[in-house]
Amino acid sequence: MDNREIYFFEIETVNKIGITLKNGDKILFEDCIGNRYHSPTCVAERDITASPPYFEFFTANQPVRIIFDTKKIFSKQKIRKQFVGLNRQIQKFGYSTYDLS
Repeated sequence: MDNREIYFFEIETVNKIGITLKNGDKILFEDCIGNRYHSPTCVAERDITASPPYFEFFTANQPVRIIFDTKKIFSKQKIRKQFVGLNRQIQKFGYSTYDLS
């Protein structure tokens, strides 16, 4: 099954439960645990070196890939800041992501 792709700018909030998108959809961290790795905290894979960089969450029915827009001029530094920031938010709530880069 293909991934559902959404852009980073579609995220409204990140909290201890998960990620809420501007359209009201949610990625629940608890639903992602155990669907790919046997880890009590791993909810996604991430790759900052991919083109485009992404986080892929292990949602049960269809993985959700959050991609970062690389088409804008001077965006590399901004993308890195957004990417690292999202990972830090996930870690702040006790979850982890697996680094593929």
